[in-house]
Amino acid sequence: MSKTANTDKYKKAIVPLDGLHCSSCAARVEKGLGELKGIASVSVHLPTKTAFLLYDPALVDGAAVTAKIDSLGYKALSFSQSASSAGNTALDALEREKNLFFYRFLLGLFLTGFMLLDFVVGFSVYTMMAAAALTWWFAGRHFHSGLARALKARSADMNTLVSLSTSVMFFYGVLVTVYPPSGGEHYHAQWHEVGMLITFINLGRWLETRSRSKAGEAVSKLFRIAPKFARRLCPTGEETVPVSEIVPGDKVLLRPGEQVPADGKVTNGASSVDESLLTGEAVPCEKAEGSTLYAGTVNKTGWLEFRAEGVGEETALMRIVRAVQESQAAKSSVQRLVDRISAWFVPLVFFAACFSAALWFYYSGPYRAVNVFAAVLAVACPCAMGLAVPMAVAVGFGRAASEGVLMRNADVLERISRVDVMIFDKTGTVTTGRLRLHSIKPFMVGEKEFLGLLAAAEDKSEHPFAEAVRAAAAAAGVKPRAVIAFEAFPGKGVKARVEKGEIAAGSLKWFTELGFTVPDAARSEIKDASEALLLLALDGEYKGYARLGDAIRPEAAGIVRELGAMGIEAVMASGDRQLVVAAAAEAVGIKTFHAEIFPEDKRELVRRYKALGKKTAMVGDGFNDAPALSEADIGISMRSGTDVAAEASDITLMHNDLRSVVKAIKISKAIKRTINQNLAWAFVYNTALIPLAAGLFYPLWHIMVPPYFAGAAMALSSVSVVMNSLRLKKVRL
Repeated sequence: MSKTANTDKYKKAIVPLDGLHCSSCAARVEKGLGELKGIASVSVHLPTKTAFLLYDPALVDGAAVTAKIDSLGYKALSFSQSASSAGNTALDALEREKNLFFYRFLLGLFLTGFMLLDFVVGFSVYTMMAAAALTWWFAGRHFHSGLARALKARSADMNTLVSLSTSVMFFYGVLVTVYPPSGGEHYHAQWHEVGMLITFINLGRWLETRSRSKAGEAVSKLFRIAPKFARRLCPTGEETVPVSEIVPGDKVLLRPGEQVPADGKVTNGASSVDESLLTGEAVPCEKAEGSTLYAGTVNKTGWLEFRAEGVGEETALMRIVRAVQESQAAKSSVQRLVDRISAWFVPLVFFAACFSAALWFYYSGPYRAVNVFAAVLAVACPCAMGLAVPMAVAVGFGRAASEGVLMRNADVLERISRVDVMIFDKTGTVTTGRLRLHSIKPFMVGEKEFLGLLAAAEDKSEHPFAEAVRAAAAAAGVKPRAVIAFEAFPGKGVKARVEKGEIAAGSLKWFTELGFTVPDAARSEIKDASEALLLLALDGEYKGYARLGDAIRPEAAGIVRELGAMGIEAVMASGDRQLVVAAAAEAVGIKTFHAEIFPEDKRELVRRYKALGKKTAMVGDGFNDAPALSEADIGISMRSGTDVAAEASDITLMHNDLRSVVKAIKISKAIKRTINQNLAWAFVYNTALIPLAAGLFYPLWHIMVPPYFAGAAMALSSVSVVMNSLRLKKVRL
């Protein structure tokens, strides 16, 4: 739930919970915490049993939140703003719960097996009652504790149904054993049914918890690989300290093979760093003075000194972890509907059980009534219904994160599957965002000599053109001539004096101003060119030109074709010149493009498509794309882009690869398809089995569901939903 608030003053907290078992539990916690003054929003993630809060520290603190959770009948295991700390606590709690269910399943199995020997040995009724009592109390104690919590909070949940069904059967058996009915009537104590019901439900809960623990694997891997220690440089030398002690401004030393403990800037040294954790790129990234380092990446060959900037929860690694956790916990409109249905489901089931039991008591006596009451409560536990959406979202978002697709909220699933127009920014999105020297056209001079002169002219320049020229010269093995003097003319070009004379490199307009003669054929080519051109002259004599342009991403054309096959129209929008945008659009197969438009124009373009009834996605990377990313039905940003673009988007592509756009669409459709399958199974299952358990078909076909079978069926329902969701880990993208 959420409240309208100025979120600038709010902080985020993560609270792992104990005692949470179904959607009714989650809804109770959300409602209870939402009533606290100072809580802006609450979202409880059922698969990991974690509450995500946005709160005002001036009005509410951790103690108040913990006390409120306790009053609701649950336990807050911690109250933390640290994603790693809270995540580890939640994982540990899930592991403990898994072990609890397993050991109680084994205990129930042993005692039930003992009771089944009654058919061979013939135990006394009191021996059987004692064995059933041990099973009911020790193997099913967690269900009865849950019932006590629910009664304290004046509500009902899955534990209520299980505890009531087993308790009614057990105490009915005690009653007919200690006080046998008179008048010749004989009623059987259902000791075997008590044992089998508790054993089957514990088995189902263990399988469910075991499977659910796999849902957070993508996030838990990040927790495990987060660095633990760092070599901090101090006046006396170096010291090894826990990563938690590193603060912004500290100087840190990295040796070969060590993990980067914090985000920061290199101040000394050179090395290659494996950043595949964050980028997915197998090729290590070269680092030197001024380069950025990210926590969790691995130093490969050399040594580095760097100044820490982002530490603890402010590292890129932890921001990714937090974003994945929050996106998994965010509720879609489908989940909110399911939560509302589940809130009414338990009371309705209890009423149906009581009503069915009353009818059977009237027509057939207490023995059949007790069976029906227990069977209806056991079979109708809404676990599968409560897990249908969050399990699919948890596994699906984890799979998406492992593929480099970071989704911000569950509503993305419902919007992205309906997209029919995708608008691409050009620079940095369809293109790499880095200038490259595409070709040269020397005039009365050899290619190597031309490239050597051009490299000398640009050797001292800081212009992007200069970087592209230097890279091309280095790749061709051409060394620039020694420069004696250098002068830059902003917006026009550069001049450099070498032993051979004065070199000029710049635009056609500048060459015309300088009075340099450019052949008519070359002038015509230059005017018609769609790329940026750099003209070269030596001592005033024209020597040719070089074509420079932004390289098209190699995967871009294939992505446009794939989108077309999905029925999605690709559109390009850029502030670049008409000829440049047209050439880029043609290169990747985009038919509709818009050139020379400002950021507000991109936003208006999105609005026009939406006004036509089109579901529109925007893919961009820059500050100028942020308005359009926010306006679009789905905003998709590249990781290489600005923080503003990332904040404005719904999806961030961490691998900086356009193929991730198609992966995002495919995984979203797969998650939505899995959610629909889960919900269909859960609703059909409950709808079909409740009448069966209530004995509705007994008069016609003499079919009656025993309570232990109902318990096994309930467990199967939950496990089926979990296993179906886990298929998302293997879906082909």
